[in-house]
Amino acid sequence: MIVGNGQIASALKECDRDDVVYFASGVSDSTCKDERAFDKEKELLVKMLSNHKDKTFIYFSSCVITVPEYPKNVYYRHKIQMEEIIKNNTENYYIFRLPQLFGKLKKHKTLINFIYFSIIENKSFEIYKNAYRYVLEIDDLRSFVKYYIQLGHSGDTVDLANDYRYSVEEIVKVFEKLLGKKAKYKLVEKTDGYVLDLKSMKGFIQQHNLKLDFGKSYLMEKLKIHLDNYEPQM
Repeated sequence: MIVGNGQIASALKECDRDDVVYFASGVSDSTCKDERAFDKEKELLVKMLSNHKDKTFIYFSSCVITVPEYPKNVYYRHKIQMEEIIKNNTENYYIFRLPQLFGKLKKHKTLINFIYFSIIENKSFEIYKNAYRYVLEIDDLRSFVKYYIQLGHSGDTVDLANDYRYSVEEIVKVFEKLLGKKAKYKLVEKTDGYVLDLKSMKGFIQQHNLKLDFGKSYLMEKLKIHLDNYEPQM
């Protein structure tokens, strides 16, 4: 069972199973401050946990939660609460903490889509000078989740991300190279980033010979595929 209709839910359609609840619904914008949206997700989460006690429960959270020193806004505090609700109501769960996701290019508030459309539409934008982000392509999320719930351990919380940490300016430069077009951006003197320990994830990938080619060139190679397949929205 797949709960939701967004990017993650769509990617997981081929993994749908009667004995698994993929909870891919709720707030996805990390800048959201709408308590009503958070309450709506919480109510649905509690309902699904109560109605499907016999099923494996999959939840998608944020890598930021793993880093104690990173400031937690209302969105991240909400994610922490959702994780606790799951852990207190079932032992048969997997929580996947995710970084910046990307896939089909469409107008959306997510960082990678924002940068892409700002460049192709010749819009000026600002980025932090010392900001860093981990990324993950949506098809790789599906592949990892598919194998982990078969081969991993129930009750696990897993950080899942390409192990190279990009500066936001690096992400802009990748797009400039792929598009052959200069971005109109201004650097703002501000630091924003965190460091993940991804040894456990990488160990699982190596142990089971999963075809996930992470590294510095990951973003360039994956974005090129999506740009080649991009169909402008009408």
